[in-house]
Parts: sequence; structure tokens; C-alpha cells
Amino acid sequence: MAAYQSFLEGIFICGEADVPSVITNEKATLIVDVRAEAKQSSAPENAQWVNVPLDSAKTNQAQPLKEAIDQLVEAYHKGEKAALH
Repeated sequence: MAAYQSFLEGIFICGEADVPSVITNEKATLIVDVRAEAKQSSAPENAQWVNVPLDSAKTNQAQPLKEAIDQLVEAYHKGEKAALH
């Protein structure tokens, strides 16, 4: 069983350790990373990494969450595979 999940055709959710598996197995080309502490990509160079930091210590995280979702929606509409982590 994979350590990541598909929640829409071509769109996956996973933890940082599973990013390489999603890229290799599912051919994901976009990684949307919502970790506030992320300073660099955990993705190989053949995938685009976008960091949209969500900080649980802050209130009103709706705008950054919308930005992360918009990235995934855009990839979906382009027929690309993407992962959220």
C-alpha cells in the first residue's frame, strides 16, 4: 500500500518522505508544500516545488490555503499531476 493518497485524479497528498515516491510512481511534476518550516524542496529537480507556508500559530490562514489549492486546481486543469504535502 502506498504511503500517499490520491484525492482527485492526478492530485495526491503525502508526507515529505513520500514526495519522491509520488514523483517516481505517479509522475507528479508539481509539489505544493504547505509546511511553514520548509526552506527547500524535498522534491527531485525534475519536479517544480512551490512553498505556500501555513502557520498553525497564526490566525486567518484562508488566503495561503486558497493559494495552495489554486496551485493544485491549475495543475489539474492543465492535466498535470501534483502533490500536496
